[in-house]
Amino acid sequence: MADQDTTVEVMQAVREGPVATLWLNRPERLNALNTALIEAAAHQLATWEADPGVRVVLLRGRGRAFCAGDDLSGMGDPEVRAAMDFTLRREQGYERLFKVIYDLRKPVIAVLHGHAVGAGAMIALASDVRIAANDARIGFPFVQRGITGGTALVARYVGFGKAHELLLTGDPVTGDEAERIGLVTQAVPAGELDAAAASWAGRFATAPTKVLGFQKYQLHHGMNQSVDTAFALNSFGALLSPTAKDSEEGRLAFKEKRRPEFKGN
Repeated sequence: MADQDTTVEVMQAVREGPVATLWLNRPERLNALNTALIEAAAHQLATWEADPGVRVVLLRGRGRAFCAGDDLSGMGDPEVRAAMDFTLRREQGYERLFKVIYDLRKPVIAVLHGHAVGAGAMIALASDVRIAANDARIGFPFVQRGITGGTALVARYVGFGKAHELLLTGDPVTGDEAERIGLVTQAVPAGELDAAAASWAGRFATAPTKVLGFQKYQLHHGMNQSVDTAFALNSFGALLSPTAKDSEEGRLAFKEKRRPEFKGN
C-alpha cells in the first residue's frame, strides 16, 4: 500500500517508503511532453529532492510508451511562443525537465517501454540508470523532423562515431541494441521490466543517498574537464562526504567487517 499518492492530470506521483515513482500520464499522446506535464514533473521532482525520506526516484510512462517526445501542439500558443526570446522557449521545453532530472541529488532510474524517442530519450539519458524492455524503441529522430537535437549528450554514452550514426539517421534502436552500445544500463524481457526496476530501486533505497548526491555532482561537473580540474572536484567531494552521517557508518562497517546500514543522511 502506497503511503502517499498525489495525482495531477498529466502526471501521477506515487510514494512507497523511500521509493518515489513519477508517472508521465498522457497515454493517449504516448506521454509526449507538453508545458503542463513538464511543469508538474519539475515541481514534483524538486519536492522529492527536498524530502529526506525519498531516496530513489523511478521515472515511468503510463500506457503503451515511455515518452514519444515533445508534443509541440501542447507547448502553448504558437504566436505567443514565436514572439518569445529563444532562450525562454528553450527553457520551457524538455530541457527544463532534463536539467531537473540530471541535477537531482538522488538517483533516478528511467524505466523504458514502447517508444522512448526524441525528448523522451533525452530525459531518459538525464537519468542515472536506464532499464529498458528489450523490444523498446529508443531513438533521436530530430533530423527526420527537419530539426537538430541530441548533440549535447548522446556521444557521452555511445562514443563519437556511433553518435553520428544515431543522430544523422534518426533511426531508433531496440532495448537490446541500446544495452549493447551503452545507451541503456540493462535490457530485459518486457514481462520482467517491473521486477528489474524494483531491484535497482531497492538497491539505491538502502544506499548512502547524500553521498550519492556528492558523487553525481563530481561526475557531472568533472566530465570533459581537464584531469586536474576533475581531480579537484573529486577532492571537493571527498571533503564533503564526511559531513554525511552515512559516511561514518560506511567506515565503521568496513572496520567491523559487516554490511553497512545506511539511512540516507
